Amino acid sequence: PTLRNQISRVPYLPGLDGLRAVAVAAVMVWHANHSWLQGGFLGVEVFFVISGYLITLLLISEKERSGRVRIGQFWMRRARRLLPALFTMMSALAIYMALFRPRPMGNTRGDLLGGTFYVSNWFQIWVGQAYAAAEDFSPLKHLWSLAVEEQFYLVWPLVMLVLLKRRGDRLPRVALWLLGISLFIALVTALLYVGGESVRGTACTSADSNGYLQVFGRCINVNEALYLSTFSRAGGIMMGAAFAMVWRPVAIMRGPLRRRGRQVDLMALMGMAGLWLLMTRVELFDEFTARYDSQLFRGGFLLTGLCSIAIIAAATHRRSWLGRLLGIRPLNWVGTRSYGLYLYHWPIYQIIRTPGEPLTWSQFAIAMLITLPVTELSYRLIEVPIRTGRLREWLRGQRPARTKEAAQRRRRMLVVVSLFAVLTGFATVTIATADVLCDN
Repeated sequence: PTLRNQISRVPYLPGLDGLRAVAVAAVMVWHANHSWLQGGFLGVEVFFVISGYLITLLLISEKERSGRVRIGQFWMRRARRLLPALFTMMSALAIYMALFRPRPMGNTRGDLLGGTFYVSNWFQIWVGQAYAAAEDFSPLKHLWSLAVEEQFYLVWPLVMLVLLKRRGDRLPRVALWLLGISLFIALVTALLYVGGESVRGTACTSADSNGYLQVFGRCINVNEALYLSTFSRAGGIMMGAAFAMVWRPVAIMRGPLRRRGRQVDLMALMGMAGLWLLMTRVELFDEFTARYDSQLFRGGFLLTGLCSIAIIAAATHRRSWLGRLLGIRPLNWVGTRSYGLYLYHWPIYQIIRTPGEPLTWSQFAIAMLITLPVTELSYRLIEVPIRTGRLREWLRGQRPARTKEAAQRRRRMLVVVSLFAVLTGFATVTIATADVLCDN
């Protein structure tokens, strides 16, 4: 089909970057201090919905454009998009620990391996690393959500390959099935949630234990597993995927819905209001009562997903006022760098903060003064050049230096990259041989 006839084509949607900005800002505030925005962690659920929507839309578009889905190329694009910044962050963290903070190195070895292979969420469930707990030094705890998304990126294209081959002309019906799966996940999560005070007794099966289950000899916190596991968090992703099958931006603007900008705005404003209420009323865990919030596990995730869908509708509708507002330049800047902001902010928080304590406002300001430039450098020097292939051409000399100064910059950059690689090797060996301590 011609480009003009591709109703599933994915144009650039600045409103989605604006929604990403809102989501990452909420998460960063919550990570700094839970009391500032007690439900800010729900920004991760917004990211899940956006990922489900965009990835599904891209796969449908590729099938429509070329008649097939090239899974290998899809995975390669995802790898170029995600891996360079992740490995840079983990390498820089390893170097910092080897040079300045060697004591907890052995304790972070498992986190580094989990982050490398995108299984951080399962690792944290297995070792009992409570996500909401204020631990001394856990600089890679935030990678659990990236693990969930990467596992989705690995499996979902294979599922879509089958769906598009057998049900490509019945996508609205498939969307209903996916919505049903999302509702089923919400129901199962609500049923498995364990209310009351979360107590780990002398044994998982003992009478003085509540909220824990023994699995292959390990004592697993049920509610933490529901928060971190790929299966229980797939509801938002499936909801986004379902929406992509019935709400394709180009097709919407060719049908009667193109005149419904005001109605879409109204729905999106309700979604924004709902998201704000959820983020200010729902919490993950109350450290004083040792209770997980029942509102979160019994409908909170589902409502967050529905609110996100309402906002995505406006963000992708060209005649939506709210979509244009979300696409303004400051939000666009944050949104396009949301991945880097999410990656770098948490280890920087952990380095700055007093062990086991939330950030103060002054510490938060310092953290932002470090996080923003680091993110920008990562975006301009690592993420964009690698994603577009320019860095590989530059390093191989396929992009000739136009001036003597440019040639000198290239040589200096090669020296910096070589030094970084040597230090990363040193840090890797140091962490691999470090002792695991009971106390960081």
